[in-house]
Amino acid sequence: MRKFFILTLMAACLMMVSCVERRNRVILEKFVPVTTEDSCAIKFDGDKYYTEGKIDLAFTRDYQLGFQVKNYIPSSDGGNTDLATAEANYFYAKEAEVEYDWNPQPQVDGRQLKLDQKLWNKKQRKTLHGVVTGPDGSGVAGIIHIFEEAQIVNLLENNDVNNYDWIASPLVVKVRIIGELADGTYIKTNQLKFNIMPSFGGSLQQGVVYLMPDGGFPAPTEGNKLSQEEYDKIMEQCSFQDPVVGGCYVGQDTASVNCFAGDSNWEKYIVESNGGTYTPGYAAAGVVEVIYNSLKKSADETGYYVCCPLTAPDAPEEKEEDANGANSSEGNE
Repeated sequence: MRKFFILTLMAACLMMVSCVERRNRVILEKFVPVTTEDSCAIKFDGDKYYTEGKIDLAFTRDYQLGFQVKNYIPSSDGGNTDLATAEANYFYAKEAEVEYDWNPQPQVDGRQLKLDQKLWNKKQRKTLHGVVTGPDGSGVAGIIHIFEEAQIVNLLENNDVNNYDWIASPLVVKVRIIGELADGTYIKTNQLKFNIMPSFGGSLQQGVVYLMPDGGFPAPTEGNKLSQEEYDKIMEQCSFQDPVVGGCYVGQDTASVNCFAGDSNWEKYIVESNGGTYTPGYAAAGVVEVIYNSLKKSADETGYYVCCPLTAPDAPEEKEEDANGANSSEGNE
């Protein structure tokens, strides 16, 4: 009986070691930046990786985090799998386990990150699409959304995000990927950390608005859409860039945006919650005008900041005048 017990215990230990070994050989290797250089695709096995990202809460509640997983478990049949043989060691990623960490202590200037713990407890996130990788060091890239809308609202409600020192006291996102092998073995990868630096309006391009004086501009002359004064102001202050420059997602990482960068429900929420008026189809424009007129304009500054057009307007045409200063027309004698 004792011999049978020892053999059973040894077998159980071997099985436990085998399971632990297999689980530890599916690795979350790195976070993958999504860039215009890679045509906004999540590039597998590239030479780029990153450990921190930026999110502009004025334009998005979402952060799409790319990741790379490799499966170092050997093939179940020694690499001789063919179409007639099932491979037991394929890894199927199903979701990500996301945890959040931050420094609750006040900074030097007294600012303190106060978040609702119930919203920031450990979360499970479904992967955006099916992520499957074979054995023997094969790998795959995927993407997850690391925030819920309620969490972003909580960040906005409790903190002055633009004046908080996110480098000294970062918001840390800790991620591991969860899935199983084809034979049903439960797999949990290692955990990696990612620092997030929020802002409000931090992704705005230069030259997105021009200043309309109190009382507005003079009315345009007949046949023109703009007065000469308004045209001159637009050409002086507007940059006429694409809606999104230098990035793939509005409000994420290096992307810079202007008044034409989307019409999302989140942007609509930002406009209306800050006292602006939402115009269907132009939510981003409403966000930009709210930021400039509520946050960027000094107390002694007059006028109203208006969104620049996407492209340069036509210059107003001046009416021809005869030598006596009267408007010329056919039939004048």
